[in-house]
Amino acid sequence: MVDLPFDIWWKVFEILPPDARVHFRAVNRLFLEIARRVQYRYLVIDGYGKRTKRLMKTINSLSLGYHVQSLHIQPWAVSNLPSAKAYLGPGGRVSSVFDHLHSFFDSDFPTRRAEALVRERMRKQIRLVKETAGMLKFVQEYSLEWNVDRPYHPELFTAFLSLVDVSPFGQTLTKLSLKVPTDRLICLASVKLPALEQLDLQLVTMSLSERCINDCFDCFAVFVNNLCPTLSSLSVSSSHISLNLNLYRLFYLLGDFPHLRSLAVTIPYDGAHFSSLDSLQFFIRKHRQTLQELKLLCNRSAARTRPNDPCAKYWIQRTITDVCAFGNLTNLSSIELSLRPLRSELTPFLTFLASAANQLESLTLTDDALTPEEVERVLDAVTCRIPADSTNRNFAGYCNLGYLAIRLQYLCPYTVDLFASKLCLLRSLKLTFSDVRLHHRDEVQLSYTDYAYAYFEELRLFYAEMNSRWYPEWKLSSLAVSECPYRFEWGRDLEKVFTKCIPTLDSFQVF
Repeated sequence: MVDLPFDIWWKVFEILPPDARVHFRAVNRLFLEIARRVQYRYLVIDGYGKRTKRLMKTINSLSLGYHVQSLHIQPWAVSNLPSAKAYLGPGGRVSSVFDHLHSFFDSDFPTRRAEALVRERMRKQIRLVKETAGMLKFVQEYSLEWNVDRPYHPELFTAFLSLVDVSPFGQTLTKLSLKVPTDRLICLASVKLPALEQLDLQLVTMSLSERCINDCFDCFAVFVNNLCPTLSSLSVSSSHISLNLNLYRLFYLLGDFPHLRSLAVTIPYDGAHFSSLDSLQFFIRKHRQTLQELKLLCNRSAARTRPNDPCAKYWIQRTITDVCAFGNLTNLSSIELSLRPLRSELTPFLTFLASAANQLESLTLTDDALTPEEVERVLDAVTCRIPADSTNRNFAGYCNLGYLAIRLQYLCPYTVDLFASKLCLLRSLKLTFSDVRLHHRDEVQLSYTDYAYAYFEELRLFYAEMNSRWYPEWKLSSLAVSECPYRFEWGRDLEKVFTKCIPTLDSFQVF
């Protein structure tokens, strides 16, 4: 055997297919140890079939829990149907006869028997999961996910949430991701996780009343506030299926977190999940000295169960305006924003960008596409070239941006020129677009019969124009572009073009 360092063999095993690892693990003890580390470091329990039972029993019997670093559980529906083995043999046939007799005299007997069977199976399955969790002493990441399209048993969520309190890995856990029925969160009130740094919460309240949700927040906020000494990243998201959710209460209850570096909030576009933005704005202001990453994002609108503030859909615009009004986020280096709530008026957004331009290293703009003129305004703000006025007079003209992700209405040479000239230190660029134009002011209306020919001619001219360009001062090393839904060779052609005109480009991806 070639005598290579452990780390190299580790990398080799990582890229091997699972079937190949089975053969190599029998070579010697070193290969067996590496294969087990690779195989068991991510433990996923998303059902209770034969494979999952065998996996958990193997971990328990061979004491393999110390290999597990990440645990993901997605609770399942417990069947109420008798197993095929239940009625095998003489004893099973006798049991079947008695079941039929009970059903004849008691019409509710089948229902009670099914419920008892579910409870017994649930106890058995929870017991095996807890026994396995008791072997996991070095788990750093734990995620519990609810598939909202399937029926669920609340007892499973309560039991699996309690794992962080009763299992050894509660002392080593650094990241916790929760997507659970909101009423289950109350069981976390007394839990203490001394090493937890990241908390990712996806709220799914369905049709719970607002009063019930607020009661759950009262308990859950106790858990979050107990993380005060260690919490550095907090993410809160909700979707349109949460009908009576009001996040004002949650942020109102949250205290100070002296080490908070990252905050992410994702809610429906119309802002219906905030009756008032005061608590969110105050929470951001409290942590403006420590926040390094801020994400304010949107998803599809929720059904309204109460009158909505007409200005609620501008929640991102109003939040960043408040940030600028009460002092800049002095350490902010990463921003991710949904543009749709900002499109009506870009000025507050541009002022916010300019206020953070000196230290900004990463910028991601999602949810809406920008014209070349709007892209230019964004880049001017990032490089502090917006017109001087009382709000931005003292901004310095320095840009340290290393990563940019942006959505374009279309790509044209003019836009590429903007990126190259204004962001010459940019290292990584991600562009989402579905159209290419030669000139950024072309708005020619074509008939359907002429469109295909005109489009491919436009593409040909675009490639020719880009082939004549050369960006020797641009430091870009990584470029990612979106797939074209109707042109398969899009990525290959663009890769040839950009590799030729950007000498430092060494990574090109199509996503």
